[in-house]
Amino acid sequence: MMILRRMVVALVVLVAGVAPAEAAAPPGRVQWRPCPQDATADCATLLLPIDYADPKLGTFPLAVARRKATDPAKRTGVLMLNPGGPGASGVNLALKSDQLLGAEVRARFDVIAFDPRGVAGSAPIRCSNSLLGQNPGEPHDQTGFTALAAYNQKLRADCRRQSGPIFDHADTLSVVRDMDALQAALGEEKVNFLGFSYGTQIGQQYAQLFGDRVRAMVLDGNMDHSLSLDRFLPTAAAAGEDAFRAFASWCEAESACALHGKPVLEHFSKLLDLADQGGLVEDGGGAASTFYVIQAVYSRLVAGDMPGLANWISTLHPGFAARQASSTVTANPRAAIFCQDWTPRITDYADWQRIVRGERGAAPHLRYSSEAREAALSCVGWPRKANNPPAPVRFGSGPAILLVNPAHDPATGYAWAEGLHRQTANRTVLLRADLIGHTAYPRTECVRAAVENYLVELAIPAQLTCP
Repeated sequence: MMILRRMVVALVVLVAGVAPAEAAAPPGRVQWRPCPQDATADCATLLLPIDYADPKLGTFPLAVARRKATDPAKRTGVLMLNPGGPGASGVNLALKSDQLLGAEVRARFDVIAFDPRGVAGSAPIRCSNSLLGQNPGEPHDQTGFTALAAYNQKLRADCRRQSGPIFDHADTLSVVRDMDALQAALGEEKVNFLGFSYGTQIGQQYAQLFGDRVRAMVLDGNMDHSLSLDRFLPTAAAAGEDAFRAFASWCEAESACALHGKPVLEHFSKLLDLADQGGLVEDGGGAASTFYVIQAVYSRLVAGDMPGLANWISTLHPGFAARQASSTVTANPRAAIFCQDWTPRITDYADWQRIVRGERGAAPHLRYSSEAREAALSCVGWPRKANNPPAPVRFGSGPAILLVNPAHDPATGYAWAEGLHRQTANRTVLLRADLIGHTAYPRTECVRAAVENYLVELAIPAQLTCP
């Protein structure tokens, strides 16, 4: 799920020294000026409604960045980017887009991205720092479940108090309306979009609502917003398991793998059994808890770092240490977004155990997706109603949309891309990249060429598999 190369999620904790926001342009206008962090790019802020159905709630400033087309004579239009997360900064991606996009794409398009509402420069969600370290972690009985629900409710109330009404309107559907308002303010009849990871959900919902305003759209590392929580967590676990099995096969074939010659799957299962009992340590560190190990493996799978993953697993061995590595992340700052996009909630510990059994059935070795599990647990205790609940994905009018997905993506598994394609087969083409890791563009020349030819020429790839 959800992160372009593990970009940092953009919750802003309430600490001293928050920089004042740049003055926003009046509603409906974009006033560009050199970006303070990079004068070779342009930045702006655009005032938009917090709630498009209730103007009385006021406005917020949407932070936007642009790199102009390098060949104005060949300019085709604007290419909007979103890095995913949820909670990653679009502005940062726009500033670095010259390192991401090929020369012909940069020549043809003004590259534009924005910080989604509640993120970084766009009315960032703030929470009291004192609460963020109090997360009780994964529940192991009903008492623990009740404690987690109480903590989430307390943190949610604090974040809402610190952040104002934007906290209750950070869902992806609202972000989609912001994107449409930005397109209108730019004076562009058609938009081109390249979204990664959770950004694919923005693209999908934009195509559902405003498909006739799309010229070209590439979605890389695909979410499937039609999934219920009962299907979301086990399929997320299955994606991680698939990537881990692909890693094990790589180790078996690659003599340079630090685990070459070992039965990797069985070896790792034994390590997790030791971690369950508090009897696993890593070289030079403390005890390695089960969550810590699974999260560390997951993050390396996301990065596609097979040698690094093998090297790290080789540092784990039986032993006991007085200091234990953190068993869970202390806070999930993406909750304000994720919990408004997904339902239903986990109701009690018995319900949670039922979901855990589904995860273990789907992922007997890696057990679960640490990221998906963390996101779901952050919603325990939230109201059952979501602003933007899961629903079947249906695209109406508009061009063919290019879906791209690694074959072994631990965060957004290929099965999610296939599910999205089945729902939208009249409007989508699915390109499979034979890669391990999260998102495919621009990791191989085949993927790069397919994506960039489509964006520039609207050419559908002749071959739908990239080695």
